[in-house]
Amino acid sequence: MVVEKDDSSLLAQKMTVLYEESKAAPDSKKSKIKRIEAKENVKIFSEEFVGSGDSGFYDPQQNTFVLEKNVIVNNGTSIASGDKFFYDLTTKKGRFLGKKDETSIAGNGGDKRVVVILGSDAGEIKKSKTEYEQ
Repeated sequence: MVVEKDDSSLLAQKMTVLYEESKAAPDSKKSKIKRIEAKENVKIFSEEFVGSGDSGFYDPQQNTFVLEKNVIVNNGTSIASGDKFFYDLTTKKGRFLGKKDETSIAGNGGDKRVVVILGSDAGEIKKSKTEYEQ
């Protein structure tokens, strides 16, 4: 399923549309979209980047796409990962929200901070991952 807004798209295997009933005319059947929730293989495509996450949603009132859990955003030059990513469709700006208070040093809890890999370092990581998988 796909949600398109301007030059950006939100894709997912499953989407649930939540409606808000109009309070202006109680007898009217008019309603508007309150939120579209996305699950399974969620991706955002824009002119500036491609992002993916385990879940996400579109909020038409805030005009935002949001990715959550295991988020990775790639702008072609840099890669960033974190717990939650907000993309404002009006300003065309994105931002990560990390959980610095949940950082695990011991290892099995994982690090919840935002991680950014810039420029040529991103290419080196892709290259070393490919070599490791072979």
